[in-house]
Amino acid sequence: MRIQLTIFILLFSLSSTASDDKRMKELFQNYDKVMKQHKVELVDDVFSKKFLTDNGGKEDFIEKVKELPKEKKKINILKSWRKTKIANTYFAKIKEAQFIIIEEDGKLKIDGTVSDEH
Repeated sequence: MRIQLTIFILLFSLSSTASDDKRMKELFQNYDKVMKQHKVELVDDVFSKKFLTDNGGKEDFIEKVKELPKEKKKINILKSWRKTKIANTYFAKIKEAQFIIIEEDGKLKIDGTVSDEH
């Protein structure tokens, strides 16, 4: 019985990790679309409410994004991510930065970078 329970727990955790991995990759694909291609309609799907508030509000943040040069190629390849000991909080690393990711409204969203003051 213990072996069956252990196998069940292991399979459940692996499927959960695979699901989180897919969600994390989708988040950073959308991040690229916002930051590099200016698809600002995805801002709410990529950034947490707190992040947007801390950066002048949604409209101000969108204006800042539109001032960035557009790029067609994908640059931000997710290198790694890990779940923290804090519930629904993750760290994700891409080439330029390490992000703090939270789960908000059932979606993973960027809440800041490790260098940001919280």
